[in-house]
Amino acid sequence: MAIVSIPSSFPTITHSSFHLPKRKRFSGMAFANLSSETSLGVKVTEGNGKLPKVVLSSVDGSEAEIYLFGGCVTLWKVANGKDLLFVRPDAVFDGKKPISGGIPHCFPQFGPGAIQQHGFARNMNWSIADSESVEGNPIITLELKDDPYSRSMWDFSFKALYKVILNANSLSTVLTVTNTDNRSFSFSSALHTYF
Repeated sequence: MAIVSIPSSFPTITHSSFHLPKRKRFSGMAFANLSSETSLGVKVTEGNGKLPKVVLSSVDGSEAEIYLFGGCVTLWKVANGKDLLFVRPDAVFDGKKPISGGIPHCFPQFGPGAIQQHGFARNMNWSIADSESVEGNPIITLELKDDPYSRSMWDFSFKALYKVILNANSLSTVLTVTNTDNRSFSFSSALHTYF
């Protein structure tokens, strides 16, 4: 099994240096309905186009929104209310076309190539693998696994975990891709940030 970690352009807090006491933690949650509070500062609700999104709120007043479709962060507001990300005004929230803006995923390919532009991770549904709150700062981990749709383009078994950590003045992301196949594979990836 190979593990590759790909941080975004934001500052990243790694697991080894992240030793704050945990207040609340929920793992492997499945949500039967929207508008459910999963842990302090983490809420699942309905977003644009009736797509499910996760809203992170820190005790300091910063906020982030992540759509499960594409695992796309579409909003990051610091405590003063300024949104630091851009979502295109013509972005479509239909669950078919990738969301244009925020922090979309490019996996397993960046740009044009053998499969669709920027790969398939940005137009698949991610699930919530874990959520927690550390000293009032929410953390969510999303998961993406291969399925018939991804395998129709890229015939490999994988698991991708995407951790988003919201603090008063920072948003950190960590993407970890694990090869769960019995064959090796290569890929490229990017978190295509729109500031």
